[in-house]
Amino acid sequence: MSDKKLLKSERIRLKNDELRAKGKDPLKGWGKMIDTGLGGINKAQAGVVNNFDNKGFIADQQKEIARENDNKRHKS
Repeated sequence: MSDKKLLKSERIRLKNDELRAKGKDPLKGWGKMIDTGLGGINKAQAGVVNNFDNKGFIADQQKEIARENDNKRHKS
């Protein structure tokens, strides 16, 4: 491995150690994703008209997931 890669991996290791010391999981990820029904970036243009109908529903779903995550955090 090159010196640059070793330095980068060492910085990441130290950062992850600090996060673990604070009680956070550095490898947790984003959490639950919402199915928007678009399917992918290549299908985005085909579903633009239908997007306007779904925006309110998707926003409500995101808020509900955020509430669930907050409740889980406060319980533990």
